[in-house]
Amino acid sequence: MAPEILIMGRTQSLRDVESNNENKSSNWRDWTLLLLWSVFGYACIILTVLAYFNPGLILFDISSLLFCKEISPFFAFSQGTGHYSKPQGFKIVALVPFHYHERTAILDCYLQKNLVHNNGFLDQVIFVPQTDDAVSMEWLYSIVNQTPEYAIFSRGYEKEWEVAKDNVMYIRIDGDVVFLEDNAISTIVKTKLDNPSTLIVSANVVNEAALASLHSHPGTALPYLPELYDVKQPSRSKSQLKHDWRASSLPRWQGPLSFKVHKDFEPPFKGHRWLLPGDAGSDRDPIARSVYTDTGPTLHDWTVGAQQHYSFLHHLENNDLGRYKFPIWVDPTEPISDNFGCFWGNDAVDLHRIFRNDNQNGSSRNWHMPDGSRPHVIIDGKGLVSHYSARQGAAGLDATDLITRYRAYAQEKVCLHTE
Repeated sequence: MAPEILIMGRTQSLRDVESNNENKSSNWRDWTLLLLWSVFGYACIILTVLAYFNPGLILFDISSLLFCKEISPFFAFSQGTGHYSKPQGFKIVALVPFHYHERTAILDCYLQKNLVHNNGFLDQVIFVPQTDDAVSMEWLYSIVNQTPEYAIFSRGYEKEWEVAKDNVMYIRIDGDVVFLEDNAISTIVKTKLDNPSTLIVSANVVNEAALASLHSHPGTALPYLPELYDVKQPSRSKSQLKHDWRASSLPRWQGPLSFKVHKDFEPPFKGHRWLLPGDAGSDRDPIARSVYTDTGPTLHDWTVGAQQHYSFLHHLENNDLGRYKFPIWVDPTEPISDNFGCFWGNDAVDLHRIFRNDNQNGSSRNWHMPDGSRPHVIIDGKGLVSHYSARQGAAGLDATDLITRYRAYAQEKVCLHTE
């Protein structure tokens, strides 16, 4: 019996050693898992902070999961991009068709900021007058005389295409552009150089051409409605007027619950504003009526333009322009905007012919080079531009206070920073 007890004792002792080893191994696994989860947790915190303060570093907007932000249809990013210095070896010239001084006076602040002597990309700005208005022309001559980099070409519609010279890079900027992001010029220049076979790189122009549907998505286009009653506004000082562009200073929309924006809607009064309603009605604003009904305006109507502009200013104030952005869109099937695009002077003749045909046919599917090939075009979604449509202006947009708001923004944020 003693040997058996001894053997059993040894057996029991061996089992105790194995059990101890298993416990030690289990403890190591627990600590390893805890360490891995800690590292993962800290990494998530770091990535979230980076995404919140510098979204361009992360391919996906992580902060949207934690801060209840709506994710835009595309999230703008560009891997490894930081400050992009002006490329050397060729001139970069802005071609500006000039229509009306009140709108180009806003653009002038952005052009000045983007001149080479202000650390911008533009070596020269050439204005091409397309108006006979004496007041506007007098204003144009005055700013050209004050700025050595400014010049005037001969007057005439579409004359800007005749200015172009070989081996010069041009940025065609319509004179009615009223906002451009700091990186709007540099990003399309870089994209054009990175894609040499592309005929033209168009900027991300809000609510224009191929981008009209994209920028009409809920959350990007907000349900702004026209002010119906001309309520006398209290007089304000100059310091108060400079904040006029901010959507947060606007009152809530007031009107009947049955109100809807139909086709051929007329401006209620001169200088009216567009306001957000307090209720969550989803079928009254122009874009909703355009998309979901047969009685609403088209996406090119002035009311849609007004809704888009006020939505844009809303997102601009909230530093939420990312919902408009995307990396690049190669060869869109719909027309691209010619109001802000980068091209080489060597291609000006072909571009002029293509845009002229595009205006007649209404689709870039009909674009063809002289040899019959289809040209490559790109929309760069990383730099935003807002253009005030003269056609929509005449139809009703001029009856809003949008020009005053864009001017107030430029005077506060842009004009004071130029030399």
